[in-house]
Amino acid sequence: MGGPAKATEDHSGRFRVIGHEMLQKSRPEEIVDLLVGAFRTVLGAPRAEVFFFDDTGGKLDPAIPDSDPDLFPDPAVIEFVFEESLPPTVPHEKGHLLTVYPLTLHHQRIGVLSVDVTGVAESIGSLGPDTIDPLLEQATIALFHTRVVTRSRDESLLLRNILESITNGILAIDLEDRIQRLNGNSMTMLGVQPSCIGRTFPDVLDPKMASTVRELIAETREAGFAMERVISHRVGEGVSLPLAISTSLMRNIEQEPIGIILILRDMTASRELDRLRKIDELKSEFVANVSHELRTPLTSIKSYTEALLDLADEEMVREFLGVIDEESDHLLDLINDLLDVGQIESGRMNMNFDLHHPGEILEEILPIPPLQSPLHTILPEIAGDISKMLLDKGKWKKILINLLSNAIKYSPKGGIIHVRMKVEKDQLRLEVTDPGMGISPEHLEKIFQSFYRVDSSLTTEISGTGLGLVIVKAIVEQHGGTIRVESEPGKGTTFLVLVPIHNSPEDLPPGDEPRPFF
Repeated sequence: MGGPAKATEDHSGRFRVIGHEMLQKSRPEEIVDLLVGAFRTVLGAPRAEVFFFDDTGGKLDPAIPDSDPDLFPDPAVIEFVFEESLPPTVPHEKGHLLTVYPLTLHHQRIGVLSVDVTGVAESIGSLGPDTIDPLLEQATIALFHTRVVTRSRDESLLLRNILESITNGILAIDLEDRIQRLNGNSMTMLGVQPSCIGRTFPDVLDPKMASTVRELIAETREAGFAMERVISHRVGEGVSLPLAISTSLMRNIEQEPIGIILILRDMTASRELDRLRKIDELKSEFVANVSHELRTPLTSIKSYTEALLDLADEEMVREFLGVIDEESDHLLDLINDLLDVGQIESGRMNMNFDLHHPGEILEEILPIPPLQSPLHTILPEIAGDISKMLLDKGKWKKILINLLSNAIKYSPKGGIIHVRMKVEKDQLRLEVTDPGMGISPEHLEKIFQSFYRVDSSLTTEISGTGLGLVIVKAIVEQHGGTIRVESEPGKGTTFLVLVPIHNSPEDLPPGDEPRPFF
């Protein structure tokens, strides 16, 4: 009788030492090694493995990679272990015996210890729970604590990474005005060091910033929020940073206020965007004002020139006046294009929709001088099923004149220019095809950009503002349509316009009814 009792006492003493060692460890794998080693070296078990439950308590995974799969217990055995709180010894399908011990703490499942007891089942079973249970209890406590510490460390690291990744500055201040936490961006914006943590903000921040923060904190404590303030903060010699400062109450789990969070935003980029936006507005206003100022004297020049043309007899005078008249037309075209582009960019293009027949509008513009050329023939091909539709007549004329005049200019050798109109799937399809020089692929995507002109030896003598297609595209889109171009160098170009056909305001989709665009 003395022999087994003495062995049990020796095992208990060695287990106490191992248990104490486990409580000193900070890594789960170190604790697992000690626990598994206790069963193998002290009790002589051939093999042992520890398996952990995940955070949901549902999935069981090996505590250490490359664990022995033969020791993974059957799910039914696992349920029995925790329901009965007993370590059963069961035969494994591969011929060995397994004893499965539960690892629990405060009724929470931590994992299981699976031991191969082949050949030692009787000796281990004779020790009783008073010898093994304390070791398992200490192992479970140690594992639980290391998992809590690891999880807390991971969450703290995640929080720090989040704070450091936020582009805004974050500053946490407690109810005694002490700085509790801040991220790197706030240190850069405020010019402070990590050592400021634990100190009151008036001792750390410059007086102007401290005064603003004090006002925001008082307002936030009283109302629960504060209106954002924008101040100019000096961060270096001659360097000021525009900062927008907002606040939020910091609360504990019981929703009681425990401090204030300050959010700092660098407004440099926003102010630059505002500045660029104002410059763009000024540019549009400048274009509009200068265009209007130029229109009046040029109109007078043109009127007087036309009068002189009627009176002049000498050939040279008529030639000079003809040049003046032609250049005045070019200037007026440029000014009109600039006015149109200004309206497009500012969103103030007025659209006056009414029922018009697109073919009749084409017939109206064909006799105008820009479309008269002894080398070219404009050939209209209008389908018979086209009827009146909602169009802005004046704007539709601009589309046709621009496309046809381009076709003439970029077909210097002359030829037939086809203008086709037909109905296609509730849309009006307009095609303008010329036999001209064509457009290279690298230019096709850019021809609808402002002031863009195809640069080649073939086009240097062709006049134009580079704004016509910009205006055409905008007008087409205001009609709810699209425009695209197909071209091949040396074989001509086709502009294709598709515009939805609407015959009454009720036919239009919501939001597309005829109206002025402002």
